Amino acid sequence: MKNTSNICRVSLLLNGLILLASTTAHADLLSFEGQYQSELEELAAISNQATYDQLKAKGCQDTDRAATESCSGTLFIVWNNVRELVHTANELSNEGPTQYSLDSDLEGLGFALRWTAGEEFSSQESMADSFVSGQLNSLASRVTALRSGARGFNITGLAIDSNDQLVRSSHTSPQQSGLNSGDETNEAWSRLGGFINASYTYGDQRASEREDAFDFDGAEISAGLDYRVDDNWVVGAILGYQQQEIDFDSSQSIVDGGVTMDAFSIMPFGLYQSDDWYYSLSVGYQQGQFETERAIRYPSINPNVGNTDTVAISDNNSDTLSANLAAGYTFRVADNFIIEPSLTLNYQDLSIDQYQETDIKNDGFDFIVDAQKIKSLETVLGLKTQYIVSSDYGIFMPYIDLQFYTQHEDDERFIGAVYANAAEQITDDARFLLPTNSTDPNYQIFGVGVAAVIRGAQQTTFGSSASGGIQVFLNYRELKGIDDYNQKILSGGLRYEF
Repeated sequence: MKNTSNICRVSLLLNGLILLASTTAHADLLSFEGQYQSELEELAAISNQATYDQLKAKGCQDTDRAATESCSGTLFIVWNNVRELVHTANELSNEGPTQYSLDSDLEGLGFALRWTAGEEFSSQESMADSFVSGQLNSLASRVTALRSGARGFNITGLAIDSNDQLVRSSHTSPQQSGLNSGDETNEAWSRLGGFINASYTYGDQRASEREDAFDFDGAEISAGLDYRVDDNWVVGAILGYQQQEIDFDSSQSIVDGGVTMDAFSIMPFGLYQSDDWYYSLSVGYQQGQFETERAIRYPSINPNVGNTDTVAISDNNSDTLSANLAAGYTFRVADNFIIEPSLTLNYQDLSIDQYQETDIKNDGFDFIVDAQKIKSLETVLGLKTQYIVSSDYGIFMPYIDLQFYTQHEDDERFIGAVYANAAEQITDDARFLLPTNSTDPNYQIFGVGVAAVIRGAQQTTFGSSASGGIQVFLNYRELKGIDDYNQKILSGGLRYEF
């Protein structure tokens, strides 16, 4: 009896193995795990295979030539796409149905998988971050301008005496300064100032396993008002707008298309300054509006299967809440030479809305992309050196600015997406999880520039407030230390005293 029982068990086990083999006899996209050229291709293989398996379980068949009752309408279009990829894998391994194979080699299959992946979605975070950084740079320029001459020719604790010579403000009467703690504010000087800044940014990202190569450029303009409450306090607000464009580099990556962003910002701020210390605080809200074009393009060598050549387009929004807290100290090494260390804390809470693409040819490659929530917390150590030159044409302040960033939210993240036409028919197991590059925890921004007071405020009539003072600045900044990413920024601005 014991031997008979063992024989029965062996028989049942063999029957089970035979049944399992009959259902999984053919190869699939997962059979080449570890042989694809990138992690992104591996993940796209997993998602496309899961979509294929689930749609097949819903009633779609390998032999279907057109939509059926169990695989109807737009669902069949998605099925046809993933079936081509799976049949290609079957042909490469000589197992399973191959009728709708692309007849590609393994490299061609990997390229097709990458075209379907949707890794372009990660670029929106980069664009939103760049805009917030630009607004914070405008704020830093505003703080420098306010501390460098909000009235007359006072320059960070320096002033012009009656002989037009540059001296420490302590050598002048209080009424000539008005910018340092303990100075009397002369009511003849205007408390209200307006400003406008503009910048142009450009750069590129090299290809990685997870993200595509692209070039980008953009123009930004910021403007606002500030009001000097008393000798120590200034309050104001900055309004900003930027248009930035990314062009994906098809010479480096399996990609084509681009992203355009129009972004708007409002950032109220406050500044407190004493003789040597200053503190600034700002909170802001930024909104980005994106338009994306993502090409899906790969060939078929099989005469019975057509080439894939379409574009998925989309538009969506992002919202960012930002905050900035900065403190700095001024060391006056000499009457005309200043060293200023600073410490800054930057916080961002970025939300990118869920959105759905539209395949312009109704070929079924459009995605529903999950909403994204991204937080950033950075500390910045800064060191600025400034040399002050007085001339008949005004006061010029060339400077070097070094900033060392540490990002405290540097974990990798994944963007979820699903084929739009199959979203209601499949589970989360078939969703695409698109990886992004992890954030480099440490990077630097190096800047050089010059600020100038080219005209002091003047009284147009006796007893009126002095106005008409003009300050300008120009600087160049370059970002260093982020793998595969380069960015350069040219900025200029003007401040006017009303």
